[in-house]
Amino acid sequence: MSGPADWDLLQSLHAVLEAGSFSAAARLRRLTQPTLGRHIDQLERQLGAPLFLRSPRGLKPTDLALAFRPHLADMAAAAQAAG
Repeated sequence: MSGPADWDLLQSLHAVLEAGSFSAAARLRRLTQPTLGRHIDQLERQLGAPLFLRSPRGLKPTDLALAFRPHLADMAAAAQAAG
């Protein structure tokens, strides 16, 4: 990764992991689906690896995305507690 990931991008990753799809995650984040998709694309470029395997059946998180999951949940809880 070339630099720190933007919190908005990480929130989008967390939303996709929790919701299971870009469209549901976009609704949760109150973003358009293309915007959320750009967030994931940008994170994947920064990391140099895919976060999701895309197929006609939907998304499957990669091991890399799943490794982020507990940390993202902790960060989201801390951000919510901070107000």
